[in-house]
Amino acid sequence: MIRTVVKPSNRNISINLPEEFVGKQVEVIAFTIEEADSATESMDNITTHFATEAVLAKSWLTTAEDEAWQDL
Repeated sequence: MIRTVVKPSNRNISINLPEEFVGKQVEVIAFTIEEADSATESMDNITTHFATEAVLAKSWLTTAEDEAWQDL
């Protein structure tokens, strides 16, 4: 795998591939660093949500908690 960061001066980007890549399918993905940072932040929020849910479930999903809320 090759990973590189470039700052193009126009709409064209040229890359040199290793010889072993010639004749094989190669996936090239282009996105801005800002997009990557935004996606990472979104994933962090989702991860935090699920982590928090698991922690809260330990204290909320109990018989004592059910009894406390049964009159509501």
